[in-house]
Amino acid sequence: MPKRINIQRIYTGIALLLFIIVFLLQFFNIYAILLGIPLILLIHFISKRNIPKFSLILFAIMLIIRIIIVLLINTPVESDFKVMFEAAQSLVNKVNIMNDSTYFFRYAYQTGPVLFMTLLLKICNSLTFLKICNCIFSSINCVLIYYICKQISSERSAKTVSLLYGFLPFPVLFNTILSNQIPASTLFYLGTFIFMKNKNNKIRYFILAALIIGLGNFLRSEGIIFVAAIIGLYIIKIIMDKTTRKNKKYHLGILIFVVVYILFNLIANGVVKVSHLNNEGLSNNFANWKFLVGLNTSTCGSYNEEDIVYMKTDEVAQKEIINRVTSLTPLSAINLFSCKAKIIWSGGALNWTFSNLEQQNYNILGINININDLEEICYSLNKIIYYYAFIMFIFGFYKKYKSKKIVTNELIFLNILILNLIVYSIIEVQERYIYLAQISIFILSSLGFEYISKKKDNKKEVDL
Repeated sequence: MPKRINIQRIYTGIALLLFIIVFLLQFFNIYAILLGIPLILLIHFISKRNIPKFSLILFAIMLIIRIIIVLLINTPVESDFKVMFEAAQSLVNKVNIMNDSTYFFRYAYQTGPVLFMTLLLKICNSLTFLKICNCIFSSINCVLIYYICKQISSERSAKTVSLLYGFLPFPVLFNTILSNQIPASTLFYLGTFIFMKNKNNKIRYFILAALIIGLGNFLRSEGIIFVAAIIGLYIIKIIMDKTTRKNKKYHLGILIFVVVYILFNLIANGVVKVSHLNNEGLSNNFANWKFLVGLNTSTCGSYNEEDIVYMKTDEVAQKEIINRVTSLTPLSAINLFSCKAKIIWSGGALNWTFSNLEQQNYNILGINININDLEEICYSLNKIIYYYAFIMFIFGFYKKYKSKKIVTNELIFLNILILNLIVYSIIEVQERYIYLAQISIFILSSLGFEYISKKKDNKKEVDL
């Protein structure tokens, strides 16, 4: 007999969906909701399928989407990225402007991304080519998320998370901006993945992980967060696990990992100095700036030009920093922290991509949409996917904590998030700075998806 249609189930399902949409309308754009819900449902449907060579297909799809966006949206290079791009173009023409630049004297550590861009520009002297290279790194991140999630959850959950991140508007649209955050993130998470895969504590993998994270630090000086996250895991393991405390090979591996990372950075700094690419090496001669801006309660710890007046000398800057710290009351400190948290953990900035597009109407599927509407739709869609992953991260970790079955490798990514939370509570914040930490949020969201899928599978077994 054919299976009878359950009218009651269909009716209640449609009613529930309608009220979910009504609830979401309080926070998100209607078109983003109509795009986001089917997209999420489609991703969950795909994740259940057995797809051969999924990682290759994932990479290809994400790369095509990102290249199309880069070719369609010609975002000019601005701010720090413009300074670095111009320096790289000069090096291609065998002219080094960095030693005569105030910017590269203050922020000598930006020499790394300049060198990286120079090498790419020698292959193809094109801004579009650089952006396409970032598209490649961004697509590799999706694949890395897939493989890392497989280490802490199932194939199904790994597919779900990698697809959700792959379609997240912020990292997709961020490729239109010439940011060094993109290739650096690939190296940081690749090094972390190699560390995680080293089940037998082979020394060569500790060395390789340190070198790759060190190379990532050469492109963006945030490698210390990943090294500290791994050291944090090590400390927890030797406290909680007797077997780890007796594992001399693991202790030696961690020591070598840290030493190699430090040596790599010292050598890179020395090479930059000796070669006179930048006589300041890779130092930060304007370190007080981040703290000065980050403690500015009137600007919510975000970038402003007014604070430059305090950077005439280190003494003046340090005096103002101390003044701002001592002026904080418990209430003003809470307000500053919450204000900065809203910025950094908001899910990412899209305005940079849309700011230079023409204010004209676009006809999309018969609907007239201008740039402001399109930005709002993308912004809301970004929030829907990001909040969905964030909720699943919190839910999954809560369930792991409750069951006392937290797998140690997962703590690396929790450590990354905690360190970001602490650091950006003190220093300058911008919406785009979430790029690195956001990848960890999506990786940890696989715990929530894993718990739900197991509950569903168990229910099916009981029903059978």
